[in-house]
Amino acid sequence: MVILSALLSAVVDLVGIAALVSVLLVVLDENIIQNNAIFAALYNSLGFGSEGAFVAAICGLVLALIALKGVVGVALQQYRARFMLLLYADLSKKMYDNYLSRGLQFVRSHHTTRLVNNVNAVCHRFSSSVVSSLLAILTELLVVGSLLILLSFYNPMIVALAIAVFVPVAIIYSRIIRRRMAENGREENRLQVAQNKTMYEALRGYADIEIAGAKPSITKRFGAGIDSLRHYSLKAMRVRAASGYVIEFSLVLGVVAVILLGIAMGQSVGELKIFLGVFAVAAYRIVPSISRIVGAWTEYKRTSYVVELLSEELSVEVPEVPQTTERLPFESEIELHEVSFGYTDEKVLDGYSLTIRKGERVGIQGSSGRGKTTLFNLIAGLFVPKEGEMRVDGRAVNTPLERRMWQNNVAYVSQDLFIPDQTIAENIALGVERENIDHERLTRAIRSARLDELVASLPEGVDTVTGEAGCRLSGGQRQRIGIARALYKEASVLMFDEATSSLDEKTEREIVDAVAGLSEANKELTILFISHNSRTLDFCDRVITLG
Repeated sequence: MVILSALLSAVVDLVGIAALVSVLLVVLDENIIQNNAIFAALYNSLGFGSEGAFVAAICGLVLALIALKGVVGVALQQYRARFMLLLYADLSKKMYDNYLSRGLQFVRSHHTTRLVNNVNAVCHRFSSSVVSSLLAILTELLVVGSLLILLSFYNPMIVALAIAVFVPVAIIYSRIIRRRMAENGREENRLQVAQNKTMYEALRGYADIEIAGAKPSITKRFGAGIDSLRHYSLKAMRVRAASGYVIEFSLVLGVVAVILLGIAMGQSVGELKIFLGVFAVAAYRIVPSISRIVGAWTEYKRTSYVVELLSEELSVEVPEVPQTTERLPFESEIELHEVSFGYTDEKVLDGYSLTIRKGERVGIQGSSGRGKTTLFNLIAGLFVPKEGEMRVDGRAVNTPLERRMWQNNVAYVSQDLFIPDQTIAENIALGVERENIDHERLTRAIRSARLDELVASLPEGVDTVTGEAGCRLSGGQRQRIGIARALYKEASVLMFDEATSSLDEKTEREIVDAVAGLSEANKELTILFISHNSRTLDFCDRVITLG
């Protein structure tokens, strides 16, 4: 349908050109009304009293046709624009789902700014630059081709002249800029990702940068990146600007060629005037078309790298992650059986086995790099063992569906808890639409996590927005949000990964007491707690040391 709309655009343009040619011929050739069968039939059948009235009527009709052409052209352009935006949205969603379906290890091994750029900017460039440019080229080629075919019936010399003048110029110019634009676009994208990365790191590490006095260095790096980006953008703008002048030169060349050719063939001034007039009207439409074709080709080459990038990213086969609220039965124990895992060839865990009984409080400690968080990620189903398997009540958790069903039992509270810029209620009932939040369950979770005093002190209560990354909350309050989130979920396994390491001793004690209180109140609740502080793990039934 989009290609059909391009064809219709070409037809609409041809109608406009035909109307202009009609006016031109009526004005320039004083005998055409009598000599042309169509004009003569219209003049006689409609009863015009003079040739001036007939010319005026033709001009009025042409104006109406041009106005109609504009309305139809805008509608067709809107149709194609809607398609481009739908294509962008579809690709962006696919890329987003693709990345999130590749698992935690993939996300951790790729820089966030590059993934974000691919999902947003690259998908947008594909639809707005690559596909849009190709459609523009197709539309303009249809217009030019159809126009040349029609003109060949009037005077083949005009067609031969137009082809001889415009086509070589366009081919030579496009060949000159093709490779340069491809390299330019790829480098622009790399620099844009680097700029986003610098900005992201500067905002996230603001406090450290300020204290270290590193702002001048970071600002200098950002400025250097902007200068490089500006250089490549100016280069692209220079090429686009030059294309207009190249086409303008070819138009003047064509006019000069018409005059010289007419003189050489001994044509009269009147014949030359008509020939030049028809050529000018044809050029009036051909020149912009050639200009758009060259410009679209330039833009296509500048952004053609996204085709390769999208093909590479979306060709990766990712297993579909099923969505289900069903939970994997958990009545007895969690078992890791001879599990091995490593981020590289070196294994963090090698043939490791562990059994955790339901209702146990298990502490995990060990020096950095010994695999504590890796162990947690394996138990939570975020990592898949390279060897061995995880079992729940003797059932191996191997498939994406089984991992999803197991994760419905699990709540994970990390040191850097995920707190989106939403209300307290939405943060606690994470993943639940605002209108579907169970407020009775929410109240119970807030009370059990000892957040009720905080909520009561806030003017908007649970509807208070937490700010970016929970910046309006203290460290202890953020961790209590994590506990309340686990309770709202009614998880049977609570996992705390260094959840109190950044807190002061008093707040840490309060959080640990709250967790211990939850365990006392619900004997079937399984708690796994990572901490470097052995005293923090005093409430645990047993402590496992990795290392």
